[in-house]
Amino acid sequence: ESAISLAAASVPAGLVPRLVLISDGRENSGSAARAAWQARAAGIPVDTYRLPGRGEPALKLDAINVPALAFTGERFPLELSLRAPAASKAEVRLSAEGKPLGSSTVEIEQGASTLRLHTSINTSGAVDLEGVIATPDHGEVRFQQALTLRRPRLLYVSSDPSGTESNLFRALEASQFEIVRAASSQLTEPFDDFQLVVFNNWDLQAVPEPRKAALEEFVKQGGGLVVIGGERNRYVDEKNRELDPLERALPARLAPPRSPEGTVLVLIVDKSSSMEGRKMELARLAAIGVIENLRPIDSVGVLIFDNSFQWAVPIRRAEDRTLIKRLVAGITPDGGTQIAPALSEAYRRILPAKGTFKHIVLLTDGISEEGDSIGLSREAANNRVTISTVGLGQDVNKAYLEKVAVNAKGKSYFLTDPSGLEQILLKDVMEHTGSTAIEKSLKAEVAKESEILEGVGMEDAPALRGYVKFIAKDTAETILTLEKDPLLTRWQYGLGRAAVFASDAKPRWAQNWIGWSGYDRFWGNLLRDLLPHAQAGEAAAQFDSANGELVVDYRLGRHVPEPKTIPDLFVFGPGGFQRPIEVRKVAEGAYRGRVALGDRRGLFRVRPVVESRAFPETGFYRQEEEMRDFGSNESLLRSISEFTGGRFEPKPAEVFEGGGRTIDSSLRLWPLLLGLAILLNLSELIQRKWRGVRDSFARR
Repeated sequence: ESAISLAAASVPAGLVPRLVLISDGRENSGSAARAAWQARAAGIPVDTYRLPGRGEPALKLDAINVPALAFTGERFPLELSLRAPAASKAEVRLSAEGKPLGSSTVEIEQGASTLRLHTSINTSGAVDLEGVIATPDHGEVRFQQALTLRRPRLLYVSSDPSGTESNLFRALEASQFEIVRAASSQLTEPFDDFQLVVFNNWDLQAVPEPRKAALEEFVKQGGGLVVIGGERNRYVDEKNRELDPLERALPARLAPPRSPEGTVLVLIVDKSSSMEGRKMELARLAAIGVIENLRPIDSVGVLIFDNSFQWAVPIRRAEDRTLIKRLVAGITPDGGTQIAPALSEAYRRILPAKGTFKHIVLLTDGISEEGDSIGLSREAANNRVTISTVGLGQDVNKAYLEKVAVNAKGKSYFLTDPSGLEQILLKDVMEHTGSTAIEKSLKAEVAKESEILEGVGMEDAPALRGYVKFIAKDTAETILTLEKDPLLTRWQYGLGRAAVFASDAKPRWAQNWIGWSGYDRFWGNLLRDLLPHAQAGEAAAQFDSANGELVVDYRLGRHVPEPKTIPDLFVFGPGGFQRPIEVRKVAEGAYRGRVALGDRRGLFRVRPVVESRAFPETGFYRQEEEMRDFGSNESLLRSISEFTGGRFEPKPAEVFEGGGRTIDSSLRLWPLLLGLAILLNLSELIQRKWRGVRDSFARR
């Protein structure tokens, strides 16, 4: 329409008008019929010539299906519905934001078929996904689609010392995860702000009951949950106890320890003057950490010694932990070092105590006379009492401490840096008191093939040094095992997924794994497998061609609260396009906004100024209409020429013929007459003066 109207307005006056339209006739904007009517009314015929247009490929693309929710770095599926007249090979090329994602050769079946591809994009937000499917015999088809990607957010909950998680964090950051540490043990963060919650070596029984219920609901609504094992996983033995909400959401439960009855533990702590300062502080914290991990049916005693000994905590049930921890916290250093009497006292008191396992741990930083300690340690072993020794610093009698531990079938440890004391004590106590933790070198075995293991190379995985014993639930998938005990279990719980990894991910049990080439891939695959497959809410954009507007609809998820205020939202488009969009509530949980786009084409992004669960970023790709049409519209071109009195595809010479048409015109004569008058006036003047001029020259 605009081409004909503009050309008609540009015809010079006083000439016989004619327009020539050279086009494929594929009109996609305005109305050619209206322009033809205007040309006819002005008496301007339009001759038309048909261009062939783009050849229509025999290959047809009927539909494109992209996921409603995709994450950066994730391999997401892309489904293309195709129709081909015959089977053929095809090359598929994908790009995002103009950057190639890769290409592949595929087989296309005859007739209707679905082509399923996988790709990944590392850019968050709305992106322009473009694809080309080219065949040698059936032509090629192209598509462009807006796709919205989010960077997955992970809430990390752990009681491990800072730095031990560095290898795990490296793997997760390489997989595009945004990691947020829990601010406190109360887990006050809103779980709905995350896609995944990770518990790493955390006492799940310490999670507040309301937060356990919130976690269960989080998984039911599509969130991901993973528990990574460690020495702090504590079994709770209460008769007829029902599973709590968090335990219900997990695919495996902690196995009872090897001893269903209580165990007896005595900690012998050196409180000599040399233990003053950081050593004593860490010794108290280590003792408290051990007490925290005991069961109410266990018994514990704390014997302190210098030149003499005394019971800071006489052997008693570990029910009142608060009192026991307060007594331990009151230990202060003083005096010398006499080990043998304290060891004898501890053995004498633990021997008659009732418990399936009886264990003594001696902690010292000094040198003492051996006394009868070696004979006592042999006697202890014969009476099923184990003794472990821990030496702090350089000034200890290593040979003596090793003899005591070996004879009593315990273990000896020597630390120059006391910061690792708590971990050592926990490990030793669990190993010798029938805990759920099992420490021995084992290689993982694949119990069931899974997409989690793709590209990991489990056949090359080194041995793990220990694990926590879990029991998989009946409907859970056991993917990896250690001596038939589940190592990796997973299941679907409501709309979400949960998994349990029974070993750890740090330089303790996983010491050999962290240097293994498959470590990063394994953890990336596992955590990505748990990401949501459904959105908490819906955001969709479409183009209203009748009004030339972009329409954006938001629908809140069931558990997304109604926002108190609607955030400022903007539409960003090609050519520096930027407009605010006013979003209004149209129904309960439903919002809509509109903005005029004009003739602009390309990718339009709709973004809130601040991050919003109710109004997430979305996008729409408005395709160039020219790229959607094939061939030519001869009937339209013929109708234009016939209606205006023109001709369809005339010979080139005929274009400049008037066709017997004339046009009235006027000629402006006054310039000619004025020039003639001036000329006559000059000639008369010369004639009158000429005789005088001639006589003047003659006299000279």
